[in-house]
Amino acid sequence: MRVTAQITMPAAMRQVSRLALAGVAASALFAAATGAFAQELPTLPTVEGPIASDADNMQHPSRRGPTLGQETPMEWPEAGEPDYFNYVEDEFFISGESNGAPYTTRIVFRHPADPEDFSGYVSIETLHPAQSAQTWMATRIGGMMNGHGYVEVVNTPGLIDSLKAYNGERYADLAIEGSQTVEGQPDPAANPIIAQAAYLMKTANPLGEEWNAAWMVMSGASATSRTAMNFMTQENGNRAYEMDDGSSLIDAMYVWDTDGPSTEELADIYEVPVIILSTQTEFMDGTRSFAQDSDAEGDQYRLYQVAGMPHLESREMYEAGWQDCTMPIDSFMYNAMVFQGLDYMYNWLAEGEAPPMADRIAFEGDAEDSPIVLDEFGNATGGVRSPQVEVPWETFSTPNDGGFVCTLMGVAEPLSEEQLASLYDSPGDYAKQLTDATLRLIEEGWFPAEYLYELPKEIERFADHMGSDE
Repeated sequence: MRVTAQITMPAAMRQVSRLALAGVAASALFAAATGAFAQELPTLPTVEGPIASDADNMQHPSRRGPTLGQETPMEWPEAGEPDYFNYVEDEFFISGESNGAPYTTRIVFRHPADPEDFSGYVSIETLHPAQSAQTWMATRIGGMMNGHGYVEVVNTPGLIDSLKAYNGERYADLAIEGSQTVEGQPDPAANPIIAQAAYLMKTANPLGEEWNAAWMVMSGASATSRTAMNFMTQENGNRAYEMDDGSSLIDAMYVWDTDGPSTEELADIYEVPVIILSTQTEFMDGTRSFAQDSDAEGDQYRLYQVAGMPHLESREMYEAGWQDCTMPIDSFMYNAMVFQGLDYMYNWLAEGEAPPMADRIAFEGDAEDSPIVLDEFGNATGGVRSPQVEVPWETFSTPNDGGFVCTLMGVAEPLSEEQLASLYDSPGDYAKQLTDATLRLIEEGWFPAEYLYELPKEIERFADHMGSDE
């Protein structure tokens, strides 16, 4: 059975709502953003493509892998592949001028094969130094179920070098001549390339106008979350680039694996909705003072701190270097939580539905080194609660011990036999409690229905730990 079977009704309802409310919601959210701070209208780059790809001339897959020590990118499960959802990964070469010099680079547009299935929501991100499109990787299953689009942009020479290392002949002509790398300073050629790619995909999509993005959302994780925030906080902020009607080129920002912008940046620069999803790796040793959630026009903000969630995902695929980790590696429902943030933003833009405001993680004090308040099972209290911390059989913590990658990975240590016996009569009892809690979280808006397929794996993991086939 396809994993889409159990979520077709919510996806269909969202599609109908999107078509009915697209123009109204976009106008309501952003009409107040006039051209007062507008700096420039991006130029349209020239486009070549889609570039054909076959076994003898493969396009870079943008999956975590080659630069981290793997000879080839790790395979995804069949049910996570674009073909499974009738999705297409179109690669284009775009050319223009940035920082007074020419460039030719690549973008990838990932989208449904049929434009009738396209939601109009497009996440734009830059290729991560790990040679991955992070938001696409983490949210692709839920995103493909709902018809969302994804744009990947390569905007630095270092990333172009990564492409050439993968397929030198295919990417031989790519170059960014105006790039200037100065330590501690932003590259003046990087942001205009992002802006031109976004403007292209909003106004003149090379596949046809039916593919133009209704909502262009700046995204990224870890290193690319900073790239996204650098774009949004450049001179004149997210208003640095405008559309023909004077509205902001970028309609919102959703970044994760970060603590996000400072309170001052949110107050003084951002005019569009912002969602930050922070893992336990970020908030464990970071600031204890966070900007407050808000629905005020021009100050729309949410921070989601996910209890137990590590910086790197390992439920679906490990990073190269995980072999060095000395503690049990977690199997956190990572991708589900990242997609939940994307889904909140989609509903905020397309439906005008403000996301819920979450409790913050509880700390023992206000000092930056004050520890997290833990529950009786050793898990963080407060924050966004996943099924795994609501119905626990493991303690989630971070970092792991070992090499550098391990410092970004999580730990999952089983509870004691006595604790498990007091919580669950049997694996069947655990399965019922987990299912009931997950359905409650879905009803309350804290877990995406698209990821119900994760439950059988979790139930199987518990049964294996208990040594039972029940």
